[in-house]
Amino acid sequence: MKNITFLFLTLSLITCKSISFDKKPPFKITEASYKNWVGGQPGVHGINVYINYTSKTTIDFDSIYFRNQTGKLEIKKHPETNLLVGYLNTSTTKNKKDLLLQKGDMKPYNTTNTELKIPFLLKENEAVISFTEAGTTKYYKVLNLKKEASDFYP
Repeated sequence: MKNITFLFLTLSLITCKSISFDKKPPFKITEASYKNWVGGQPGVHGINVYINYTSKTTIDFDSIYFRNQTGKLEIKKHPETNLLVGYLNTSTTKNKKDLLLQKGDMKPYNTTNTELKIPFLLKENEAVISFTEAGTTKYYKVLNLKKEASDFYP
């Protein structure tokens, strides 16, 4: 058992060192924040991450890593800026798919989020976003996410 644990920890450390962050991404982050939300039922809660960015080219964003959670990113286009939104489910209920619905419609939140050991060492206010450029997956670390007031849904 000790050998398996040692092997797992060794592979985790090797993975952490092999992933490098893109220092000059094809976009510019203009603002980044996150907001906790609590649903109307016990154990239903999560985190929404909002990242405003500008870019002269179309970017293929994929995932976000934040507070030992991962989820898909959605792009919301606005006239002056673009917005990435990551919906992270931190609920403790057993049947999350039935309880998590986006405000205003019947489209479920990204319920494929799972708490896991992510391959990055991040502070509480840091996130990593993944994107594809020229067929290669790249990672960019977003620093100093601002915490906004929580949302409470009845």
